[in-house]
Amino acid sequence: MRDFSDAYGAPFALISNPTTAQHSVVLSCSADASLVDPVQVDTWVAYWGQWLAGLAYEPGLVSASVSIESAPDTGERLRKEVLGNIDPSAPDLARAVLNQVMYDYPLGSAEITSRVVLTYAEREYGARGGVADMAAEIGTRLPGLAGGLGMTGAGPAEPMTAGELAEMVRVVYDPEVGVLVDQAHDGADFALRWDEAGAIAAQEGWDHYRHDGAFSITWSMTDAPRGKVFSTVLSRMVALQPDIVRKRVTLLYRPHSPSESARLVERDHKDALFRARQARIAQARDSVDLRAADQSAREEATGAGLVRFCC
Repeated sequence: MRDFSDAYGAPFALISNPTTAQHSVVLSCSADASLVDPVQVDTWVAYWGQWLAGLAYEPGLVSASVSIESAPDTGERLRKEVLGNIDPSAPDLARAVLNQVMYDYPLGSAEITSRVVLTYAEREYGARGGVADMAAEIGTRLPGLAGGLGMTGAGPAEPMTAGELAEMVRVVYDPEVGVLVDQAHDGADFALRWDEAGAIAAQEGWDHYRHDGAFSITWSMTDAPRGKVFSTVLSRMVALQPDIVRKRVTLLYRPHSPSESARLVERDHKDALFRARQARIAQARDSVDLRAADQSAREEATGAGLVRFCC
């Protein structure tokens, strides 16, 4: 992992995998869908679909992922904010109220973070490949991609630096370090290196992964929902649970090129039509599949993109 600068001079970290010749950049977002009118949510969903469709025209982009992580709030950031702005000459009652809020508010509250990861393949650039050249190519398009996320409800999107990514990975391996990391930033020059971000000790099991005193278990989606999918479908999944220290819900996207999209939707439409006509007795599942395939073909013909996804 190395730090580079985008077209506007903002720093961003580039994670390179020499084995697959792929490079990833992480965007930190501030998504918040609480107390939002349904009309605004519909607008966000429409712009999110437009943003995903635009990924098909990104040269070299092979995948994108969105991660929503929920964890108990350590309260350190709130304490630093209050202590840094409190007035010594303030009334005693006001100071007492602030002190009570500072210590009681973090109890039971959740810290929700959202990140978007974009992965590019070096093979798309031929002889111009290389970490520095890939960083230059990605840096020119990164401000536009980050700016487009602002209309999707993701809030301000900013590229994460190498130090921020190292801290994030270290806390993921050992959640108890989160409080220490927040305290280390209190007026100190603290920087965690990438080679210090991994687990000190780890052990794999059949149904879990143990690392630094914590256990990780992963569930993956086996089939997409067959009914209508509303904007609140993941609300319960991303909500904080008392028996889980940190929860992370990740959606993986692999966009198809426009030519592949047209070919795939037409093939799916023909397959669904063939199954519906072959059955002697019409089945509800075949009818639903045919309507969905027909709708996908019409939307693709009017400019919509086609993206593979999993959760």
